[in-house]
Amino acid sequence: MRAHSNTLGYTLPELLIGLSLGLMVIAAATAAYGVSRQTWASMAAIDAVHANARMALRKVREHAHITGAAYLDTTASPNTQLSSVYSPDQPDLQGVNGNKADEHVALGHWNHVSARDCQGNQPIGTQIIRNDFRLNTNKELTCKDLTPTSSTYQALAEGVEDFQVRYAQANPVTQTLQWKTADQVSAMSQVLAIEVCLRVASITPVNNVSNGSAASQGCAGETVAADGRLRRVFRRVITLRNRDGLLP
Repeated sequence: MRAHSNTLGYTLPELLIGLSLGLMVIAAATAAYGVSRQTWASMAAIDAVHANARMALRKVREHAHITGAAYLDTTASPNTQLSSVYSPDQPDLQGVNGNKADEHVALGHWNHVSARDCQGNQPIGTQIIRNDFRLNTNKELTCKDLTPTSSTYQALAEGVEDFQVRYAQANPVTQTLQWKTADQVSAMSQVLAIEVCLRVASITPVNNVSNGSAASQGCAGETVAADGRLRRVFRRVITLRNRDGLLP
């Protein structure tokens, strides 16, 4: 008698089922990779936006805190004493309110209080440092010392789409504070604090606009159309410490 040979293999239905399962696994892995990549891009964009905002706000805060401050004059005779008031011909606080290209704020202090300007330079031969902060056309917050004639604006942070400053002016008679724009302030010497608002966006788009990304709001409450970039608005109120005695 002839022995029967046992042939091992898969039937066509089994092959089709296995192929379908394999394709499902590949599709799931591809989708998971896409989601992971999108999440990573969003997290990197958020980190960059916050880093730029921190840099810009820290620089403004550092120089706002020492605006117009006095210093200990060790050369005074016979005893060390506080310096004279800040130079009246060089305002310690000066602002211009306008569109994004015009809005800026200048913060001045004695060289003896801090010898470095907003760019980290140490000006030579000057008693006064006046740091001017403003946006440029490349969406960068820039600054420079207004005192040297050779100084130029240098970027502090990128992706800054809007830069707005408000001023808290005190009224010694009514004992009140009112927030105003620069053109509304009647006397900068009565300003006790400033509010800085930055609208910062990611440098490149991270979202697909067609997926229904919602519009956002800017510093003045304006609507900013979605274009795939991640945006955040940052507000900081900074006290001008040399004005503490303005209100009783």
